[in-house]
Amino acid sequence: MRRFLRKFSFLSVLLILGGFVWFTQRIAQPVKDAERKSLVRGWIHPADPLRPDGPFTPYIALHKGVPDPAGVPDFPLHDEQPDGGGTFELSADASDGQRFYLLARFETAKQAHYCRTVPLPRMRRTEDGAWLVAATAKPLKRLRIAVDKSVRCDP
Repeated sequence: MRRFLRKFSFLSVLLILGGFVWFTQRIAQPVKDAERKSLVRGWIHPADPLRPDGPFTPYIALHKGVPDPAGVPDFPLHDEQPDGGGTFELSADASDGQRFYLLARFETAKQAHYCRTVPLPRMRRTEDGAWLVAATAKPLKRLRIAVDKSVRCDP
């Protein structure tokens, strides 16, 4: 009798655990579907003339519109501090438009900021949420952005 109860309790625990895992995966699917798909992916890195000024704090931001020579807007659509390898992945919503640009910035150990602005081609969003280059109907290739000492900027 004891052996039966041990087996029965073990099987019921496994059954409850399996049901919990199934339920968790099932309710997580709509959240995955609702996540924004990436507009742009890539890497930022310091160019050779900037390397002696390290260590660095990297920053990348996605802005809507075209770059304005008067300055960069205070609030980006999406921004992040890339990991140690400099990789980034930024997103936008369909309501943000079709024109975008990136602002890549490195802060040096001496509190100096160096930037590079990269305009992106006109983009369009598909019904399933994927971003494509409007002219080619293909996804944007991963970007590799090098920041040098040519443009000093304020944070």
